[in-house]
Amino acid sequence: MAPGTGGRGLVTGIARRHLLRREDGIALLMALGIMVVFTISTIAMISYTRAGSRNSSISGSRLTALSLAESGIEAASSVINSAPNASLPSLLGCTTSGSSSALPCTDLSVTGPGGTAYFHGLYSQGSNTGTWTITAYGAVSNPTGGTSTLKKAVTATVLITGGGQSNNISVWNYVYATSPQGAGCEVDISGNNVTVDVPLFVTGDLCLEAGNAAIKENTVNGGQAVDVRVLGKLVYGDPNATVGTSAQPITSGLVSGGCTTSIGGTGHTCTPPGDKWYVRQTDTPITATTPTTDFPSWYLNASPGPKHVCDTTLTASPSLTATTNKFDSDSTMNGTTAEFDLTPVSSYNCVTSTGTLSWNATTKLLTINGTIFFDGPVTSTNTAAMYHGKATVYVNGTYNISVNNSSLRAGCPSSPAAPTHRCAFSNTSSEWVPNNDNLLIITNKLNATAINLSANNIEFQGGLMCPSSSTMDLQGNNIILEGAFICGKFIWGQNLTMMPLPTVSNLPPGAPVPPNAPATISPPVMTSG
Repeated sequence: MAPGTGGRGLVTGIARRHLLRREDGIALLMALGIMVVFTISTIAMISYTRAGSRNSSISGSRLTALSLAESGIEAASSVINSAPNASLPSLLGCTTSGSSSALPCTDLSVTGPGGTAYFHGLYSQGSNTGTWTITAYGAVSNPTGGTSTLKKAVTATVLITGGGQSNNISVWNYVYATSPQGAGCEVDISGNNVTVDVPLFVTGDLCLEAGNAAIKENTVNGGQAVDVRVLGKLVYGDPNATVGTSAQPITSGLVSGGCTTSIGGTGHTCTPPGDKWYVRQTDTPITATTPTTDFPSWYLNASPGPKHVCDTTLTASPSLTATTNKFDSDSTMNGTTAEFDLTPVSSYNCVTSTGTLSWNATTKLLTINGTIFFDGPVTSTNTAAMYHGKATVYVNGTYNISVNNSSLRAGCPSSPAAPTHRCAFSNTSSEWVPNNDNLLIITNKLNATAINLSANNIEFQGGLMCPSSSTMDLQGNNIILEGAFICGKFIWGQNLTMMPLPTVSNLPPGAPVPPNAPATISPPVMTSG
């Protein structure tokens, strides 16, 4: 071996081994790096797959919630279309405020595939149209777990047209003068200090001839927005008479024949301040339909009535028909039966399988139910009477309150609770609920005074109706009335007050129909969602 050769070989071998070791380390690091990258990619792929699956589930649930919300809109629309009163403000769960709705609302609900639809609706009444604003949301379980739910909300509107200030509601929400325009005033407010605070429909002429006669609006205690429709002329016979005021106009109105200062004058467009005609919105003309009465049919079928007297097995003593038939004296519908006092000095009872007419002279409570018929005139004379229940009383003659201080009001609290006192009038309270307690008296005296409230200090809550050829005489002093009144002509006396009328949407059995022109209800129009 040459000198120095072995040393170089040794060094070269050692260097080669170091180099190999370094390469092994690099390979290991590369392998580890590849494994880390692969692991991260795998985890990312799994996470992505899981996220995609979760997002897909959430997306599907949201679509289900949207479908449910839309079904809630359809359910609300169905409720409106099937209701007897499509404009009832509380129909879709919200609070009543006059003829419109207000918050708060309580959701109604329907169950559908995969969850529940909740909905409520706020109603806004205009002069000739009303609008339902419906909010609905679908609620489904969260597919990712937990107690939270997924929700999707939508809103829609439904338009109610036709039928006037209270669409699709009977003319029992108005004071309605049915006689066509003739030689004089169909509604003659000839007494001083008369206040009318109810919707008014006059087929002929409306005459405000007395001092301080005023048609006003008061919705504070549930009274309806006031709508005044005059198909004839509005005659301002006194310079202080007014419809609304500049500060507080009524909701809506229309005078087809124009305003004038005399019944024979030519009508002109009613224009304030020259004409004291203050309305927020002018109505579109409509035709009201007088409710149809069928006296011959009810003579046969009313119960209690001429052919269905008090049931001896149901009626406690003293029975109204124990000795004589107070409903009919001669088995013929001719109006000759003696006048019957609904609230006399002595008690009576009458119960049939479908009706009740009973008077407790001690508690002064008249209990009513069903459809009742008298073949003769009827009166009420008690000074503190109250009634409870719902009934339509057909009177083949006149209805008279000719005794001073006579009073017949609904009992409160409303049915089905037992009454403890007479309901307050709506200028101070919203106690009377005519959808729960209501007495309608329908008369059949033709071409004459059919309803006579000519005594002083009379009070009445309920509804009165007489034929289009007849007159309702309200010429007593200090009369207070609350309700709906339908007759051909009206004559109003001194200091008469028509109190605000709560909305009537559920009439007593046997009430005359039809209602006002039926409403047209639009399909729901989506506004969001």
